[in-house]
Amino acid sequence: MLLLTFQAAGQLYAVDAARIVEVVPRVNLRPMPHAPAFLAGVFEYRGDVVSVVDLGVLLGADPSPDRLNTRIILVDRAAPASKEVADDCDAEASSGPSSHASKPRRRSLLGLIAEQVSDLSSVDPEALIASPVQLPRAPYLGRLAETEHGMAQLITVEKVLEESLAG
Repeated sequence: MLLLTFQAAGQLYAVDAARIVEVVPRVNLRPMPHAPAFLAGVFEYRGDVVSVVDLGVLLGADPSPDRLNTRIILVDRAAPASKEVADDCDAEASSGPSSHASKPRRRSLLGLIAEQVSDLSSVDPEALIASPVQLPRAPYLGRLAETEHGMAQLITVEKVLEESLAG
């Protein structure tokens, strides 16, 4: 498993590289009135309007500084299809036409403001460590991984806005 590591709120975090669409320089964002403080705004990316979350604020710290090394990590926040579902689709495709056409999954983009986007780290998925504490107000904090840069906590991108805007 490949992880993209970066700094947010002074700590090391990571995102599964399979979820990353692109890493772009920080751009001017259109603020959203009455939005939670962690929702930094929106911007247009190749015809899509993308919501952008400031990970510093989401994690309870100061906003990410506007520096040359500050980036927006564009991720596909739609939950990935399970391997079992993908295998079923492959089987149907190889057995000929079926009575139901499958639609391609639509991407749901989300921008994550991060500092010092460092590197890709290869990690054995079996070596990921469950977080010792489950925080109900932070369901997006996933397992821990030991990388060459230190221990990084995974951000579960499909859960970043799921619970955060509800409460």
